[in-house]
Parts: sequence; C-alpha cells; structure tokens
Amino acid sequence: MAESLRCTVCGRALRDPASRARGTGPVCDRKTRIPPLPGTRRPALPPYVDGRPVDDVPASPLF
Repeated sequence: MAESLRCTVCGRALRDPASRARGTGPVCDRKTRIPPLPGTRRPALPPYVDGRPVDDVPASPLF
C-alpha cells in the first residue's frame, strides 16, 4: 500500500511517517479502530494432561 499524504477518514494532512503508512491520523485511528473481542485470549493449559506433564504430551495425533 502506498503512503498517504492525507488522512483517509477526515482528509487532514499527515505529518508522521507511521500515520502516513497507516493512512490515518492518530485521532481518526483511535476513533475507528475496532477493539479486540472479549475472551479472545487462549486459555492456559493445565500443567498435566492424562497424568503426564504438558511437555510430554504429543502436539497432534499424527505423531
């Protein structure tokens, strides 16, 4: 994607290199950014699976 000289949301001139690469200024970026969905973190693994330490459990059934 080519660098923008103007914000794609409001049309203001972009001065910061990061803003130009993103295509939006910092204010418009905060206003239009989609927040992460709650609960999207991976659950923690239990220390043991089937009585064996997690490091000892095969990663997939193919192995």
